[in-house]
Formats: sequence, structure tokens, C-alpha cells
Amino acid sequence: MADLELTRSRDERRLYSLDGVGSLRVGFLGSSATAEADSRRWRIGRTALWRRALQATDESGTVAGEFEPNTIRRGGKLRWDGRGFTLRPAGAWRERYALAEGDHELAILDGKSWGKRPVKITVDEPQAIDPGLLLFTAFVVRGLAADAVSGDGGVGASTAATSGQ
Repeated sequence: MADLELTRSRDERRLYSLDGVGSLRVGFLGSSATAEADSRRWRIGRTALWRRALQATDESGTVAGEFEPNTIRRGGKLRWDGRGFTLRPAGAWRERYALAEGDHELAILDGKSWGKRPVKITVDEPQAIDPGLLLFTAFVVRGLAADAVSGDGGVGASTAATSGQ
């Protein structure tokens, strides 16, 4: 079992790293990011101005991941490289989510709005989870936590809905 934290760089305010996994470079208002791991790179942002969904595309423009939030309760459906996952609440009083594939929980993520350590991840087998999936899910959970703080129901809606950096 490993405990990981998305941690802001001391030297660069918009750069966050997840030890042994990769990094997230957050866009100007936090509504988009670039994820990097194992010499791969993904662009994360909203799919449309008024939609709450998020999408990760690789350098060739191919969609690698998608998140569609639930309309009534917290969490939602997540896809990564053609595989389906669920991001479901794992606690009633804070922004804690379980990333699951079917009935199997792959990771527990505790999120809060941006800061020095916005997401903590507990994972049984970190090497068994795609680094891009972990980074994408960390970005999603951070957005859900920011929405909870602002009282807004949209993923990352507390920030501008731009998809450019």
C-alpha cells in the first residue's frame, strides 16, 4: 500500500507533482492542466463551455480519458484508455472518493481545493494503475473539492471554463 500526495512545487506555483507518478501543470485559472508521466503528455480540460465533463487528450489529439459527473450525487463515471471506472463518494463529510473498476477499489482520493497539497491518494498497488489515470483522477477530485467549497455543482466550475492555458 502506498500513500501519495499531489504537491505544489516550491519554485513554480502552477506545477504539482505526484511522487513516482508524474506531474500536473495547471492552467491560469485552474480549470485546465497538462499532465506528464513516463514521457507521455495529456491535455486536461472541459469538453465544452457549459458542460461539466472533463476530457484528457494525448499529444496526437486522441481522447485518453473522460469524466462525466453525476447529476445529483457526488462522483461520476470515468473512462481511461477504453476502460470504464467509477468515482464514488467514500465519505459523507469530506471530499473523499474511491476510484473503482467494477467492485474493485483501486485508490482512495482525499481532495481539497488548490493549495500546497490538494489531493492525497492511497493505493494498494501503484504500479498496477496507469500514471495518466492517477493524474487525471487527481485533477478531477481537486475540481470536485473546489466545487464543494464554492457550493457549485459543476466540476471545476468555481474557476473559469476556459480550456486554454
